[in-house]
Amino acid sequence: MVSLDVLATTDIVVVGAGLAGLCTAFELRQRGFDVAVVEQRFPGYGASGRGPGCLWVQTRRSGVEIAIARAAKAKYAEYVEAIGDVFEYRRLGGLFFFESEEQGRILEDYVRDRRSAGLEIELMTVTQATKHAPLLPATAIGAVYCAEDAQLDTQQFTSALSAALVRSEVRMYENTAVLSVIRQGDHVAGVRTVRGDIRASGVVWATGAWTLNLEAEGVSLPITTARMGQVVTQPVDQRPSAILHGPRGVALCGALTDLPTFDAEHFAHPYGAERASGMEYDDGLSQSRTGALVIGAGMDSFGSLNPHISVVSTASMISTTLERYPEHAHLGVTGLWAGLMSDTPDHLPIVDRLDGTYVNAGHSWGVASVPVSGQVIAELIAGEQSEFATALRADRPSLAAR
Repeated sequence: MVSLDVLATTDIVVVGAGLAGLCTAFELRQRGFDVAVVEQRFPGYGASGRGPGCLWVQTRRSGVEIAIARAAKAKYAEYVEAIGDVFEYRRLGGLFFFESEEQGRILEDYVRDRRSAGLEIELMTVTQATKHAPLLPATAIGAVYCAEDAQLDTQQFTSALSAALVRSEVRMYENTAVLSVIRQGDHVAGVRTVRGDIRASGVVWATGAWTLNLEAEGVSLPITTARMGQVVTQPVDQRPSAILHGPRGVALCGALTDLPTFDAEHFAHPYGAERASGMEYDDGLSQSRTGALVIGAGMDSFGSLNPHISVVSTASMISTTLERYPEHAHLGVTGLWAGLMSDTPDHLPIVDRLDGTYVNAGHSWGVASVPVSGQVIAELIAGEQSEFATALRADRPSLAAR
């Protein structure tokens, strides 16, 4: 292949300007590295800049998952100090509500399990829960409240962090697709892009669902993809509200689904039995900073890079919303958000050095993991001790055991 002109020379090039890539670049720059970020479109183009920004701690599995989520929450507080209180970091807790007595009994076990994991969590009546979340639907008959859950505006965060990186002299190359890694013998020497070569002594892949494309570089990882969709409405009365999770789909709630008493029939997603094959649902509800309802999320097209929301997923989210909030039937739908998520067999990200490059991918609960994964990458590159590096290695047994 004929070499293009050299676009830049740097210490580390980070491929991908989603949350994982931006947090990685920030951590590296904090340690004094010269950093360039290259992005095929623009910062936050994929799932990172479109999601509701819910940081769930209570739904994370005991052990390393909870530890990472808590560390991420503390990291966002550090970002507030570093780049300003400009991304609507709201620490109002989260409510997991239920709509049947059977669900309530299982969630009682869930509360006991969560307390044994050290979480500040309690079972509440509807009256008590409504004080934390005016958005609580009329179908709820009770809820579990955890004060440790939080929310941020991911669009504002990606924008503010990108601007902060530029101010700190990190070079950002948008609309610049990466063609391949540049190798010199056994060493990685940078990446080849459509605009020219970026020469670097280290390469970090923070490419989300597009990590599947690393197969062409000889890097094979147990990462699966899915498209995730959510519905966004016109604003409703905006009052401070905890984030909400309902019982009609618990695909990303490992702490609940791991319980011995968990019964999937009582938490069935709204697609219907005949249409459920190959589809999942995660029953989230929140408000954006403007007061818009963000409802979802439907997940389908597993193993694909198709980013377009499906008709059946849209119908399920709309019908669920109408049942819970008939008073909002008149609201206009202002967005059908769709993005690509990635996941691993044990639902933890992969953060490691592989074939001469570094990988930061597989974030199925990214808002609650990317600040930590970015720190781990920087620690690995800087040769520092890392609390979470071993748990996130690519060769950990839990990736092959499931």
